[in-house]
Amino acid sequence: MKTFQNFKKIYLLIGVLFVAQILNFIDKSAINFAIIPISKDLKLSSETAGLVLSSFFLAYGIMQFVGGYLADKFGIKKVLPGAVILWSIATCLTGLSRSAFSLISSRLLVGVGEGAYPASCSVAIVDNFQRKARARAKSVISAGASVGFAVGSIICTLLITSIGWKWMFLFLGFLGLAIAVLLWSTIQEHDKKEEAKLQKKSKDKSIVKASLKNPLVWKLMVAACFTNMVFWGLQSWLPSYWINVKHMDMVSMGMYSSVPYILGFFSFLLSGWLLDKFLAGREKFIFVICGFLSALFIYLMFNTQSIPLAFAYLSLSNVFLNALNITVFVVPMKYISENSVGTATGIINTGGQIGSTITPTVIGYLISAFNQNYNAAFMFLVASSIVVLIIGLTVNTKRGSMEEPNSLQNAQ
Repeated sequence: MKTFQNFKKIYLLIGVLFVAQILNFIDKSAINFAIIPISKDLKLSSETAGLVLSSFFLAYGIMQFVGGYLADKFGIKKVLPGAVILWSIATCLTGLSRSAFSLISSRLLVGVGEGAYPASCSVAIVDNFQRKARARAKSVISAGASVGFAVGSIICTLLITSIGWKWMFLFLGFLGLAIAVLLWSTIQEHDKKEEAKLQKKSKDKSIVKASLKNPLVWKLMVAACFTNMVFWGLQSWLPSYWINVKHMDMVSMGMYSSVPYILGFFSFLLSGWLLDKFLAGREKFIFVICGFLSALFIYLMFNTQSIPLAFAYLSLSNVFLNALNITVFVVPMKYISENSVGTATGIINTGGQIGSTITPTVIGYLISAFNQNYNAAFMFLVASSIVVLIIGLTVNTKRGSMEEPNSLQNAQ
């Protein structure tokens, strides 16, 4: 009976983290749609709009390392609910912004809150799941990103057209506060052995040093950087591309934009299952194959005149980008010491957010430099996918090198 109760609590936690992840990515997608009316209301140039989009990732990237370290040191009970509360309050402030300065400030604060979330989720998985089940657990939480983007593209465009971007951000902020309460309640009921584990972690002064000395961490950091360049380059500027170049209306663009994320939901789950069941020690193949295919389908997307076909290519590219993303963050959970998973994941995700931070601004510059022509920007993203392929060739994970965990929980 006790084992069954522990099993229920573990999967309840995963369910709540999945819901929080959905909201996380609705928040992330909201600004990409809202930047169009925001730019008109606040009279923002393309360069300033790119800076607004990048400002979130600046704080988000810095907090990856900090958030991972805090989760290792103080535990998920304190870090995870606090992160959701902070980003929810900041989302409300985004809706209250009246200038470029206040908008950038609020987006920085959203980035601080959301930045502590990913690495903390990895710590939660390592604390509760056996190594052989971690890819599937991670894929479930990560699949919330696709749901968030799919739902967000519809909800956000409808809310913007019906009640305006300001009220949309206020609505999302209050929804986040409600989820934070649910998350806090779930984690409080969950971990009773966590305190002893945290005491052990807090005494380990070499966590950061060991993570920084690990070549695998640096390779994954670079791979995360260029993967995020591709992903967030598309997320940040595709709404403007569909409306300004393809002349779509806001609602139909939102409906079309949901399709890649619906398919992406299943690609996350499939990738996690394959990584657990068939590709342990063979993660290199994911980097090489998916890096090539994501580049190919992005190229095909912006070279077709058909809007349905362009979204089909975008959907396929998204499938392979998701596989790259899940692989980058599953590898440390399987091949790096459990005591430093949060810190190592934070370092890796810091690299990812460096890519996320610079890319919207770079693309905004390229669009302006080429007289509102998006082709150069898309070729930049194609090249970034190829870099991930090249980095993947250097990644070496072997079954024999897998470290046995100090303690395993009952979750399968």
